Amino acid sequence: MATTTPSAHLFTLPTELRNAIYLYIFSPTPGDTSPASSPPTPDPLALALRFDKSPYPSNPSSTPPSTSPLRLLLTNRQIHSEAALLAISLTPFHLAGPLADPENFALRSRLLSQAKLGAIRHLTLTARISHLRALNETWAGLPFGSPELQLETLTIVPRRPDCSSGAYAEVADLSQSHTLAYVFTETFKGLRGVGVVEVRNQGCFNDVVWRILYRGVVYRLFRWGGGECGVRFECSAEDGGGEQEAWFRVLFQGSREGGNEVGAEVRRLAGGELPDPGPTAGFGGP
Repeated sequence: MATTTPSAHLFTLPTELRNAIYLYIFSPTPGDTSPASSPPTPDPLALALRFDKSPYPSNPSSTPPSTSPLRLLLTNRQIHSEAALLAISLTPFHLAGPLADPENFALRSRLLSQAKLGAIRHLTLTARISHLRALNETWAGLPFGSPELQLETLTIVPRRPDCSSGAYAEVADLSQSHTLAYVFTETFKGLRGVGVVEVRNQGCFNDVVWRILYRGVVYRLFRWGGGECGVRFECSAEDGGGEQEAWFRVLFQGSREGGNEVGAEVRRLAGGELPDPGPTAGFGGP
């Protein structure tokens, strides 16, 4: 009498092998995280969770590709149960500017369980400068005002207001760069729940204004916290790449090694001379 051999499929594999397969499928490619890459396009999971219906720049071109790895989660309940948190933790979600406001973020993320919201590790916020004011005005030291979020990377892509294309564009850009420097500095002073904040230019400002913005952030933090205030800086080369490629990162305590302490970065930007920060409180002080 002939015997039948049970067919092999994904769920006949040991759990360790299935986890390795999920990790391979959902891990982003190197281009997804490089500083010079464009903001990630919307993905099916983000759309399903109502996280990304109208990102800047407005580009309804696009229907999410049917080949997205996240569509695997729709296959059946077991795959969703086994892989959803891993997939969310590896996906760089892209949020539109209005979601910088904690009330809007809470409203749009209400469909997520606390476990899924807490699994998110990579967020990109593309926002006009007016929306970025929410970072220091309403976040209260928590990304998007959400205590559940524990981000490895928060990427911010600023967009200029429409008036910046008029006759007084240069004056408007300088004003906006000073506004951003203030907003970022006040936010970084007490930000928790984030390992690295990366700010990408991507054509928002020309090279000169971008350098003013970056130097303004570094020097304001130096004036506030002294030479060592718990954050470190990395930036793209100022003599290469152009405004489309420019970026800087702020690395918070416990994030990873690398970068310059604020005092060392001020010294580098000033050509070797370290100015007196003045009588200001350090990080963690009153």
